[in-house]
Amino acid sequence: MESVRSWVLTLAVIAVCMSLGGACYESVVMAPNYSVNVPESLTHARGFLTQSHPGNYFRVLAPATQVLLLLSVLLNWRTRKARWWLVTAFALMVLTDVITYTFHYPRNDLMFVQPLENSTPEALETAAREWGTGNYARIALIAGSAVVALRGLKACWGAAMEAAG
Repeated sequence: MESVRSWVLTLAVIAVCMSLGGACYESVVMAPNYSVNVPESLTHARGFLTQSHPGNYFRVLAPATQVLLLLSVLLNWRTRKARWWLVTAFALMVLTDVITYTFHYPRNDLMFVQPLENSTPEALETAAREWGTGNYARIALIAGSAVVALRGLKACWGAAMEAAG
């Protein structure tokens, strides 16, 4: 059982770190391209993102990460030193998704789904700029989740070492 708990928690930490890397990539590489020379930049982005887009990555990774973190909480609940670190990591990832659905999805819809002619260039530029700025909040939450998940992993290792004595 100890091995299963360790593996699930390790996979959860890896998944959180993958989310962090993806969110940072979006802020450094993708977002700056959306808010300059609008609406042409969004037309180009739409043309480029025809086969896949960041949602294809995050719509699989985000729920998988949350499931792994929740399983980690359940499997390691008796490890008092790890319990609240893992609960916090899970809560931060859930909060990240709440922000994604309430703040980022409406802007994604405006920039990438709705006909560009339905919005003014100023509205599109504002949406792109807000999306980029808002992504920093997601990065902070995911980074926080990574830190506390790693702290939980360390606590679990410490508890296992104490038990092995």
